[in-house]
Amino acid sequence: MKGRKRDTWQTGRKGEILAGNFLKRKGFRILHTNWRTGHKELDIVADKADKIHFIEVRSRSRIDVVSPEQTIDRIKQQMVMAAARNYMARYHIRAEAQFDVIAIVFGPAGTDDPNYELKYIPNAFTLLL
Repeated sequence: MKGRKRDTWQTGRKGEILAGNFLKRKGFRILHTNWRTGHKELDIVADKADKIHFIEVRSRSRIDVVSPEQTIDRIKQQMVMAAARNYMARYHIRAEAQFDVIAIVFGPAGTDDPNYELKYIPNAFTLLL
């Protein structure tokens, strides 16, 4: 990877690590990270209190025009939901599903900055049948 693409990947990866640690501290059990089905991906799949959570993680090195969570458009939501359906079918899961978002904005020093903002948004969108 080169330049900006590598930086974007590193920002996303660091965000997913921070999100996973946050979820563990909140009592979630991480089942999978970066689970793929075809060209679709689930960032984090976790469970807590008999509910399965599909968590989309969005990270930014700073807020430009929009916040990280605002970048999850309807098409992305539909892709996450399709991947979640595949996941639940593959693992024969009958639990209630919830779609959450974790948005992370890193401080001025980027991903190495210990000052970051993490926002957990439960039930960010709902499954369309």
